[in-house]
Amino acid sequence: MPYSLLIAAALFAIVAGANDGSSVLSAGLGPSGSRPLTSLVIILLALTIGPWLLFGTSVATTLAHRLVPFSGPGEDGAVLAATISAMVVVFGLVRAGLPTSLTLALVGAIAGAGLGAGLPINGAELATVIVIGLAAPLASAALAVVVAPLALRATAGARAGIRLRAWHRGAFCLQCLAYSANGGQKMLALFALATGAASGSLVRDPWWLALLLSLLFGVGVLIGIRNVSATLGHGIVAVRLRHAAIAETCSFAVVMGAGLAGVPLTMSQSVAGALVGAGLSESRRRVRWREVAYMAGAWVVTLPASVAVAALGGLLVRIA
Repeated sequence: MPYSLLIAAALFAIVAGANDGSSVLSAGLGPSGSRPLTSLVIILLALTIGPWLLFGTSVATTLAHRLVPFSGPGEDGAVLAATISAMVVVFGLVRAGLPTSLTLALVGAIAGAGLGAGLPINGAELATVIVIGLAAPLASAALAVVVAPLALRATAGARAGIRLRAWHRGAFCLQCLAYSANGGQKMLALFALATGAASGSLVRDPWWLALLLSLLFGVGVLIGIRNVSATLGHGIVAVRLRHAAIAETCSFAVVMGAGLAGVPLTMSQSVAGALVGAGLSESRRRVRWREVAYMAGAWVVTLPASVAVAALGGLLVRIA
C-alpha cells in the first residue's frame, strides 16, 4: 500500500470537509436555528450510507478510471501529484472563506497529472465534466428563480414559519444525500486508488472505508465551517430561512441529477448559484455582486491552475 498516497487522500478528505461540507451546512444553520451537531450528524450519516448502500459509486469511478485510467502499475505517483496539486490550489481559497470548486480542482489536477505523466486522457469525458460543472451554478440559479415565487405562496399564512422549518429540514436531508451521491465521492475515488479498491472497472466502497471517510470529512467541517459560512451565509445574500430552503432544494436537484449520471459536481457551486437565484427572485439589490464576482473568479482560476501545477508534478514523476 502506498502510504504517501494514503496520507494525501486523508488530507484531501479533510479539505473536502472544510470546503464542501461547510458549504452544505452553512446556508441553513443561521436562519433556521438548527443545532450544528444535529446537522453534522445528518451529513456524516448520508456520506456513510450513500455510496455504500443507496447510490453506488459512479462518480468515484469517473474520477478514478474514466478521465485518466489510473489502473496500471507504477501510476501511484501521478495520483499523488494530482491529489497534492488540487489541495495546493484550493487551500488558500478555503482559508480565505471562498468556496471554490474542489471538484473542478481535482478534475483539472487529474487531467494535468495524466498529461505530465504521459497517460491517456479521455477528452470527451473531461469536456463533459467541465461543461456541466461550469453550468451547475447557472442551472441552480435559474431553478431558484422559478421555485422562489412558488415557495412563497406555498408557505404563506399563519403557519408559514412552521412550514418553512419543516421544508428546510427535509430539503437539508435531501441535499446531504445528493452530496453523498456526487461530491462526496471525490474522497472515495482517491482512497480507492490508494487502497486498491479501484483495481477493477468499478470503485468499491467497503464499510470500513465509508466510516473512515466520514470521520475525516467531519474533522474538515469543524475546521472550515466558520470561514465558509461567512461567505455563503452572509456574503452572497443576507440569508433568511426561505433562502436556505430554496437553495437546498435547488442544489439537491442539480447535484443529485448529475451524480446519478456519474458526472462530478461541487456542492458549494450549486448552493451559491441557488442563493443568487433566490436573491434575484426578490430584487437584484438583494445579491452582493462583488462577493459573487470573487467566487466566480476563484472558480475560473481553479481549473487552469490545477492543470498547470499537476502537469508539472506528473512530469517530475515521469522523469524521476
